[in-house]
Amino acid sequence: MPIYKCRMCENEIEDSEGQSLCVCRFCGTSQTLPASISDKIISVFNRANHLRQQCEFNKATSLYEELLKHTDNDPEIYWQLTLCRYGIKYINESQINIMVPDCRRARYRSILCDPFFLMAMNTEDSSRSSAYRKEAEYIDVMQKKLLGHVAQQYTDNMKPEEAELSPDELIVQGRLCLSNKKWAAADAYFSRASNISPQSSEAYFGKLLVECELDSPDKIPDIDYDLSFSSNYRTALRLGNKELEELTRKSMLNRGTRLLKSAKSLAELSMARELLSQCQDTDSLLNECTVKMDELKEEYYQKACRLAEESTSLEETKTAMNIFIELENYKDSPVRVQECGELMLTNNYDSENAYRKAVSLIASAEFHSDYDTACDILKSLEEYKNSPALLKKCIRKRRFLSLSVLVKLAFIASVCYAVPIIIEKI
Repeated sequence: MPIYKCRMCENEIEDSEGQSLCVCRFCGTSQTLPASISDKIISVFNRANHLRQQCEFNKATSLYEELLKHTDNDPEIYWQLTLCRYGIKYINESQINIMVPDCRRARYRSILCDPFFLMAMNTEDSSRSSAYRKEAEYIDVMQKKLLGHVAQQYTDNMKPEEAELSPDELIVQGRLCLSNKKWAAADAYFSRASNISPQSSEAYFGKLLVECELDSPDKIPDIDYDLSFSSNYRTALRLGNKELEELTRKSMLNRGTRLLKSAKSLAELSMARELLSQCQDTDSLLNECTVKMDELKEEYYQKACRLAEESTSLEETKTAMNIFIELENYKDSPVRVQECGELMLTNNYDSENAYRKAVSLIASAEFHSDYDTACDILKSLEEYKNSPALLKKCIRKRRFLSLSVLVKLAFIASVCYAVPIIIEKI
């Protein structure tokens, strides 16, 4: 089977199967791994990573897009497509002796609101999504530095009459460039306006639109991501931009409503409720959200209970415990978390499986042999859980069954004795 190669230094990564994160033993860099594992997929990943490191971003993109046709939405593929879109090549930072991303493409859309990045973040693996966000935030800083140089060069080459424009006039020119999707020119105008007038909320609002590659403010309510990642967004709001405040409220309402309709997890429903709670006249939507959360919590609870009760491995118990943790105080979830933790700590799955078998036998026993088997199992378990008390219960039930059998036999015998006598008298 082909071995996955580090996407940074291209050396082989050993024992990567079944993991989502690893540290390359050659370059010492932490990185995410593909969720899908097969000879063909790993081979294509390695070829595509090599092409990206050679700055053949379009060729690498074609390979990653081909992978999407053969995998079930592997988040790693979307992350690699994001790296290609922003021209990321990893280079060795000599001062800290570690591989870091270097931007080779000047894109104006922030990586934090890129569609491929958002698809990569749509994973239930929190360690994976955390790694993606951490690296994306670093790339975002590098990208802004690159774009800052581009904007400065554009400003230096402005015509003399443009250089004398007031901040308001610069903003008007920036908006005009926005409408024509001329991101570089728009960014240059807004940047110059913010340099001349640092308290201009309109300038930062314009820079936000460039950052999201939106040619009109009216498109803000239609976006599917949180704008709070942007310093331009936070600055524009701090400076009191009323237009952005109103558009933000509309965006929250639209995002919350869409998320409520499509939510398939408690995390998504919680996010929907958080968004809707910040909007006005959303009581009916909040009630619908509460009902959905209650239904989903019960579904999760029953699933976790089945998994915990039937688990035969550490991984199954850990999965059940994570679900109970997510449910927080729902029913007896805190107690269940403790029970799962104790089982994981002792790692005594043989005893647990035997104990469950004994409990099942006692509950469904019809013959003496069922109770005998359960008693033998409980005796072997000694002090495990409440085995001694359960053993006493099992013995009592066996005696009761014996007594019941004797009573039945006595009744049958008496009937057999009495019937001939009655017949003779008749």
